[in-house]
Amino acid sequence: MSKIVKLFMILLLLTACYKKDNSETLVITDSDGNEIVYKIELAQTKDELTTGMMNRTELDADAGMLFDLSPYTNVPTAMWMKDTPLALDMLFIDQDGTVYWIYENAEPNSEKLIVAPYAANAVLEINAGDVKAKDIKIGDTVKYKLFDKDKPVQNTDESKTQNQNSDNADKK
Repeated sequence: MSKIVKLFMILLLLTACYKKDNSETLVITDSDGNEIVYKIELAQTKDELTTGMMNRTELDADAGMLFDLSPYTNVPTAMWMKDTPLALDMLFIDQDGTVYWIYENAEPNSEKLIVAPYAANAVLEINAGDVKAKDIKIGDTVKYKLFDKDKPVQNTDESKTQNQNSDNADKK
């Protein structure tokens, strides 16, 4: 076998064994302009959305999973922790990238439904305690390719704001 063919086969084998990094960068900007950077995985397919962080025993610091729920903005958003041994904080995000509701310290392995006040465009799951430690709040802005600042927000009404404030107070 020629040296070139052998080299090609070795490179092909190494490429097949190389673990691809599917992480992307997402930035949360607070009201003071401070930026919090996360490396995230994007859950988009039905299988990815269904499985999420199930059966994972660790999540790197400053890492998370973003659930793209944009095709489902006309149905209520509900998350759960079934088969998820990690405690997580969840940020519920409007289509313009605004964090509109936060659920902290979701109980590991719980089948309790975590139901947002209205349908989210996306949900970001991060390590439990990050919301408090990084001072993430309702109204912070998420910069990522899913969020279009030029689109009008679908879910705008006065009761939404009242619901998110009272619901969030219950969670803290």
